[in-house]
Amino acid sequence: MKMKRNIYKIISFILTLSLILASFVGCKKDKEIDPDGEGVTKLSFKATSGYDYLKTLDGTTVTISGYMATSSPVDGSFMFLMNLPYQSCPFCVPNTSQLSNTMEIYPKKGESFTYTNQAIQVVGTLVVSESEDEPFTDKYGYEFCSKIVDATYTIIKSEDLSDNMALWQKIASADVVSDIYKMYDYVNFLCAWPTYYVNSYTNEKGETVPGYYLYASDAERFIYTDGAQFNYGYKEGYFDSIVAKIEAVDKTAFSDLVANVRKAEALAKKALGELESKNYTSEYKYVEMFGTEDYVFTLNKGAELSSEMNAVYNEFSNWLGSWEM
Repeated sequence: MKMKRNIYKIISFILTLSLILASFVGCKKDKEIDPDGEGVTKLSFKATSGYDYLKTLDGTTVTISGYMATSSPVDGSFMFLMNLPYQSCPFCVPNTSQLSNTMEIYPKKGESFTYTNQAIQVVGTLVVSESEDEPFTDKYGYEFCSKIVDATYTIIKSEDLSDNMALWQKIASADVVSDIYKMYDYVNFLCAWPTYYVNSYTNEKGETVPGYYLYASDAERFIYTDGAQFNYGYKEGYFDSIVAKIEAVDKTAFSDLVANVRKAEALAKKALGELESKNYTSEYKYVEMFGTEDYVFTLNKGAELSSEMNAVYNEFSNWLGSWEM
C-alpha cells in the first residue's frame, strides 16, 4: 500500500511538471513575433525620413528589410541597415553626420549580429528620440532620430525578392549611388561654403592655430585647384559622366534619377556663379567657436541656395528610399 502511494505521488509529480513545461513552452511560443502578423508595422526606408510618423510608432514592434553595410561593427553590437546592397559606408546628409537612408539596428541584450551580404528582414522595437533637435548619437558620431532595438533578422530568399530588385542590385553594383552622394557633397559646398570651417590647423612653424570660417579665396582654391577637395566636381563633363554611368545600367529605367542629377547640375552652376560674381558680404567679428576675431562670409543668396539644395537632395533621398524589397 505504501508503494502504491509513492507511485501515485510520482505520477502526480510528472503530470504537474508536464503541465508546467507545457505552459512554459506555450508562453515562449506566444512571444515569438510573426513579422507579417498583427501588431507589427512594416517600415519602408522612405518612411524612416518622416520623424512625425515614426514618433507615432515609438515603442511598437516594426519590421524593415534591407542589407547590412559592410562597415557595420565587426563585433556585431549593431548594424547599419540600408536598402542598397554592397555598400561600405552609411549615407549621410551632405556636410552633416546625420544618417540618410540608413537605419541603426541593435540586437537583444547579450546577443550580437553575424554579418551577411544577403537581403534580410529585421524585426524589433522602434525607439524614437524625444525631438528632431535631440537625436541619438552612436559611438562613431553618427546622428539619427530613430533606431530599432531588441532586434532579430532572417535572410530573405531570392525568390521572395520583388521583381525590380534585380534591376536595383544592378545599379547598386555599379556604385552609382555612392557617386551621386559625392556629387551632392560638391553641390552642397558650392551652396554653403561660408558655413564650412577649419577647426584648427598646424602652420609652417609647427604651431597649432585656432580655426576659422572659409574665406572666398579658400572656397575658390577648393574648387579650382587640380587635386583639391572639390575640384572633381568642377571638371568639365563631371555631371555628364554620372548620367552616362546611370544610363549604362539601363537607358530608360532611371530617367527620374537622371532628371535629378541634371537639377543638381543646374544648381551647381547657379551657386558657382554667385561665388564668381562675388555676391557675398563679410563681417569682422568675434567667433566664439575659435575664440578669436575673424572675417565671416555670407552668401547674399545663401538661404535660397541652401533651400534649393535641400529640395533637390530630398528628391534624390526619396527616390533612394522608394526602392523596397
